[in-house]
Amino acid sequence: MLRELNLFNFRNFQSASISFSGSDVVLVGRNGSGKTNVLEAVNHLSILRSFRGASVREEVRIGESSFVISCKLYNGISERSIAVREYIAGRRELMIDSVRISRSSEFIGEFGCVPFVPEDKEIISGSSGFRRRFFDMLISTVDSRYFSSLMRYHRALEQRNAALRTGNIGAAEAFETELADQFGTICAARADMSSMVSDEMSRLMSGRYVFSIEYRPSHSGDRKSYLERFVELRDREIMKRHTLFGPQLDEFDFILNGRPLRGFCSNGQQRISALMLRLAQFNMVKNHTSIPIIALVDDVTGELDEDNLACFQQCISNASQRIYTFAEMPKNPSYSPAQVIDVSFIAG
Repeated sequence: MLRELNLFNFRNFQSASISFSGSDVVLVGRNGSGKTNVLEAVNHLSILRSFRGASVREEVRIGESSFVISCKLYNGISERSIAVREYIAGRRELMIDSVRISRSSEFIGEFGCVPFVPEDKEIISGSSGFRRRFFDMLISTVDSRYFSSLMRYHRALEQRNAALRTGNIGAAEAFETELADQFGTICAARADMSSMVSDEMSRLMSGRYVFSIEYRPSHSGDRKSYLERFVELRDREIMKRHTLFGPQLDEFDFILNGRPLRGFCSNGQQRISALMLRLAQFNMVKNHTSIPIIALVDDVTGELDEDNLACFQQCISNASQRIYTFAEMPKNPSYSPAQVIDVSFIAG
């Protein structure tokens, strides 16, 4: 489990060190003190991504050019240290036990995180980007090869779009092979995970609801047809100045009792479905990897009654560690054994 977390120029933290002493930790503090930022830092160390979808520029403290996050992990026998330095300019430095790591896919996998945050409702009701991010982070946690393919695809996509914006069609064409090479891996993994998450959601709902996920890729052909699609859309893409198809436009439809959750179901159904979706993610990571898992619970249990809270806590009880955030220590006795950390005194 996490024993120590160090932050330098991350969000509102200029320099901070937090020690963790238990498997249950409650972070308290006034609004804006940085409780969620701590969870975001832990998640960034796990998957090199923000669960908020924030860019490195947004995560770096205002006026600075980079941030550093490091931690010490304890497995019951020995400690292990990992660290990341992210630069606004795009460079990244990774370290494991003071040894520089050259590839992101080799860094990911030291531990996994499953965030439970108020914004999770956006996975259900928000834009398609929230759903793609959910599946990308889940798949990357259980399969570092997917993360590598996804990064290669998005690097090539950014470069191709940049070339299209400047009208350099020859340069744009140079990245099409790489995009075609990666899209099959991405789409196949998303289709498989959609099916597995759908099955897990149905299990969690215990027959009370009929739940399914419909994965709709932007392009469903093979590699050859993917390359041919570039030719077919050449004139439109030159006019629009960006790539008009591919995994960056894929969609996932969540269906509850035959009706799309997005737009047709109540706010209450969307909230509980989002919570169940995160629990499904937790179980998928737990069942398909051997890595330790930290549950990051950002003030999402306040609306749960006593029975549902007990059920939720039981579901995440086999996490290696659970880190909760509250404005003040909750009165529920189930949190009494937890280590309490007042973030207000460490921000700065």
